[in-house]
Amino acid sequence: MQKFALFSCLLAFATSAAEPARLESTWTGIITLPLRLPAQQQAKAALLLTVIRDARAYEKFLKRIPKKQISRTRPAPTNKDPLLQKPKIDFTKHTLLVVEHPSLTWPIFRKIARGLKETVVTISFPRNQPLARPIHIGCYAALLVPKIDGSVRLNLVK
Repeated sequence: MQKFALFSCLLAFATSAAEPARLESTWTGIITLPLRLPAQQQAKAALLLTVIRDARAYEKFLKRIPKKQISRTRPAPTNKDPLLQKPKIDFTKHTLLVVEHPSLTWPIFRKIARGLKETVVTISFPRNQPLARPIHIGCYAALLVPKIDGSVRLNLVK
């Protein structure tokens, strides 16, 4: 899955008309979602883009990755997510973009277009799988790019 996402990101960057961001690394995995009341869920968008620009936000994000896999076996096996190893990121040179989704379909980064005032992150989903999952579990895709200082907007393509 990661190799496919990496390849598709490289193709998107090569064909981008705007200044392309260089792909540094990509990760996918499961994440705990904040529990919301039903009225709050409708007001909140289904997709959430998080722009991590410092070590404090990075640590906060890493705490949301479950230490155990979602499993019916007891005890549950440990989660093999590579971000649980806490790879070092130099936030003076890089920004981590994270897209969360409340299902178990991983977003794929298609293109990052950098403008003067805004960076547009384009993502898509290969397919939506109606799988049973715990209500507080979703998935994420993370992309490490060169430092982004301005605003970042998410664009979803079908």
